[in-house]
Amino acid sequence: MPPSNGRSEASLATPAGLPTQWPLTLVTLLIGTTAVCLAWTQIFPGSGQDAKEALPNLDRRVTMLRQVEDPIRRDSFNGGFNAFARQLDQKLPRDARIFLSGMIGKNNESQVGYYFVLRNYLFPRTVAISLDEKPVFHDGWFEGIPCDSPGELRTNGFDLLLGFSTNNTLRVIPLTQKGAPK
Repeated sequence: MPPSNGRSEASLATPAGLPTQWPLTLVTLLIGTTAVCLAWTQIFPGSGQDAKEALPNLDRRVTMLRQVEDPIRRDSFNGGFNAFARQLDQKLPRDARIFLSGMIGKNNESQVGYYFVLRNYLFPRTVAISLDEKPVFHDGWFEGIPCDSPGELRTNGFDLLLGFSTNNTLRVIPLTQKGAPK
């Protein structure tokens, strides 16, 4: 049934003096402003610590890394541990079995990243952190059977022990001839 005063439904829904597209225009302006602010910091980075990941700086870094032919040296620009893992990959036989100690338990949660880096670089080798080779991941930490004993690891078929100590230093302990980096 039409309104009694003769106005249409569309004219009743819009307050007087505002265009019918004002919500869409407001949202578009907010999205546009946000996009300009995000792009501005990437195109015109400041000089602070955050500027390392700005697009112009990343572009210069790519150009620099392309000039480095040695993959170990190139990885050293991205962190010393990556270079160590790549170097270990080149020096160990493909069938070497590696045990990484100091990864089990909630208090070793900050070490877990080293395990993932080594698994990536040393693939297809076995990189174990639990003596039964069945660690269980719990929200940032692993549960399993820890082991620091070279004799016990040798008995279980491991060739190399990489042990993290409490002060984040890494011990490299060959357990067999196959585990001795060449």
